Amino acid sequence: MKQFHFTGGRPDPESFPVQGLIDAAADILNERGPELTQYPGDKGYIGLREVASSRFEHREGVPLPVDNIAITSGSMQALSLVMRTFIQPGDTVITEELCYSGTLGLFRHLKANIIGVELDEIDGMDMDALEASLENLASKNIKPKLIYTTSNHQNPTGAILALPRRKRMIELAREYEVMIVEDDCYGDIDFEPKVTPPAICVLDDSDSVIFVATFSKILGPGIRLGYFCAPDRFLGTILDNRWDAGTSALSGFIVAEYFKHNLWNHVNKTNAILKAKRDAVIETFKKYLDGIATWTRPRGGLFIWVKLPETTDMKKLQQLAGEHNIAYSNGQAFHARSEPLKAIRLAYGSLPVDDIREGITLLSQCILDAQT
Repeated sequence: MKQFHFTGGRPDPESFPVQGLIDAAADILNERGPELTQYPGDKGYIGLREVASSRFEHREGVPLPVDNIAITSGSMQALSLVMRTFIQPGDTVITEELCYSGTLGLFRHLKANIIGVELDEIDGMDMDALEASLENLASKNIKPKLIYTTSNHQNPTGAILALPRRKRMIELAREYEVMIVEDDCYGDIDFEPKVTPPAICVLDDSDSVIFVATFSKILGPGIRLGYFCAPDRFLGTILDNRWDAGTSALSGFIVAEYFKHNLWNHVNKTNAILKAKRDAVIETFKKYLDGIATWTRPRGGLFIWVKLPETTDMKKLQQLAGEHNIAYSNGQAFHARSEPLKAIRLAYGSLPVDDIREGITLLSQCILDAQT
């Protein structure tokens, strides 16, 4: 039976540039192959750091400082390095009330106290709610270690943190002396031109923002290449906690060589494919569930957040979907306090458009049949 896996933040497999990477590997290995007998170092291959810097400059108008970038094994290692450096058991962290389950899992592993701040599905974290949370913590003499936000194409809601909210977050972070970790792992997966405001780390002038990003979401998670950019006052401390001798130089060589010449052609091509897949999900839902459920229309990224009727039996839905080999992510996994939600997250990047339409048609019927 056909499988419909609407799970995992994966790009379109058919657009993966196999031949381009083969050619890049041949070129770079002939040129720099002997360097692979050396350890890559804590910051990683400089050529890939330069690509990361110029990628940022393409969108933001200013480059990331190459000497402040460190290559990691995906953005999750970047987050792990940062969080392990600054968070001790019992420390408090602030994030969106709905947040990537992997990040929540990391916070819980570190035994952090997670404060989830309300957000809306368009403009992101609510700054009045953030201010109230900070005031409440201050009244208890609790100083949070950091504010974590996925500013662009937030996971799971797809929200883009609005410019006034970014500026207000910076003001509040400065007032309460809290650092910000800006996770931009879905950056550049844009379905509309100039859809994202300037990065928080660009707007901030106090060196209090650590920027995290990845190549995995625009190429493939299997390459395991992410990075972070930290101000000088944080960078050394973070790298002191790194014990792996650096991320694969071979992967870095190949991806840097390929992206030096093909980055934006590749991104534009894959974004068009992903936009068509997003539209297929929305059009099919509208056909079968209009007026019954609601869903986001993300302006980029890899996910659609679906709110189900309160009458939905979530266990029955999971059972019915399983009978059709449909996999999705339960909304509870993304809640900062693990509260049950009548919601699911769908990832649409890895399935062909025809399979998306078929799978969403079946899922829609499962949702209808799961009503009590």
